[in-house]
Amino acid sequence: MRCRQVRKAIDTQPPVQADGDARLAILAHCDGCIECRRWLEAAALTTSLVRARAAEEIEPSPFFRTRVLAAIRDCGAGTIRRQTERMWRSARVIVVSMFVVVIILLALNLIAPKPVAQIAGGDFRGRDSFDRIVMDDNTGADESVTSGQVLDTVFAQGDSYGID
Repeated sequence: MRCRQVRKAIDTQPPVQADGDARLAILAHCDGCIECRRWLEAAALTTSLVRARAAEEIEPSPFFRTRVLAAIRDCGAGTIRRQTERMWRSARVIVVSMFVVVIILLALNLIAPKPVAQIAGGDFRGRDSFDRIVMDDNTGADESVTSGQVLDTVFAQGDSYGID
């Protein structure tokens, strides 16, 4: 194996974890090459230091939790207050305009004159005036048009696709 291949193999997977042939090839090369042997020793030392550090349990100081919560409270209270003030400053115009619209609609609903149909005592069961005029059969005059006459008039001229 060449030095570059050996160093790459050492970096990706330590020889202890490598399979038999690859491990033997790495160790054989390191016996003859001083630089690769140093590389192997450095990798082994680094691996052992990382494992030792990972195995250690670090206890925080007794007042660590209290200090962290105090810092969050000190930093967070001012930030939240500033953000809330900024939000209400920017939303003030929208809130006021919505309030004014509600007041205007309420005033128009209470002050506006009632429709003639309600004053005359007519019971139209909530239908609009257009629906009442078109759909009521008791218009009573000779001007009433039947549904058949409306359909004949609409379809007498054919459709726009040239089909009669």
